[in-house]
Amino acid sequence: MEVSKDQYKSALAAEGVLRGDNLKLLSFMFFSEECEVTAHQLTKALGFGDQIAPANAAVGNLGKRIASHLSLDVPERENKSPGWWRVVATGEQKADGFTWRLRQNLADALIELDLIIEPTSEVYPELVTEYGPSYEGAVSIVKINAYERNQCARTLCIQHYGTTCQVCGLSFEEKYGEIGRDFIHVHHLTELASVGREYQVNAKQDLRPVCPNCHAMLHRRKPAYSIEELRELMQAQADA
Repeated sequence: MEVSKDQYKSALAAEGVLRGDNLKLLSFMFFSEECEVTAHQLTKALGFGDQIAPANAAVGNLGKRIASHLSLDVPERENKSPGWWRVVATGEQKADGFTWRLRQNLADALIELDLIIEPTSEVYPELVTEYGPSYEGAVSIVKINAYERNQCARTLCIQHYGTTCQVCGLSFEEKYGEIGRDFIHVHHLTELASVGREYQVNAKQDLRPVCPNCHAMLHRRKPAYSIEELRELMQAQADA
């Protein structure tokens, strides 16, 4: 099924569609690796103990309310029973169990409506245990890793700055055509080793899109060069 970003935005903004812990549910899916979660992981994140039925119901009921607002046809499962969860995510059986993957257009709608709840050890204890490495202040390091590795979270930075390198101005799409579309690295402005336990990462303030070459040059010094410093070095070389 296809639901556009604008349709999701309309539904999420409508009264009564988002209820209870729905934003916590969606945000947990958003920040999970590749936006994928199992029913067991989501159950723990939402505090449902060991019973997966409430998590399944939460995803399904949210999908049903979105579908109702948008007057969508009932998505059916193979056994012909309603599959309301398909409005929220795709899904497949994997080694760790049935796995949901948050739909990209829904993730984009959450970003544009500024509805994402950023992870903390209190809100998403699952993320603390699933990501490494284990530096001092591991909760914050985990959170940064989620931003840098997760395709959906990466969108937070790119949504704001685009895919042009913030140092040299290279656009891979302009340089290489279609194969370069959406390609860019994301650089964290704060050295991971210097991050304290109370640090709260903000994608727009703390992350920047940079090309691989500039990304490597930024880290040629410890602490890393700032984007402004590297621009000045490039300009000085051009003027030499």
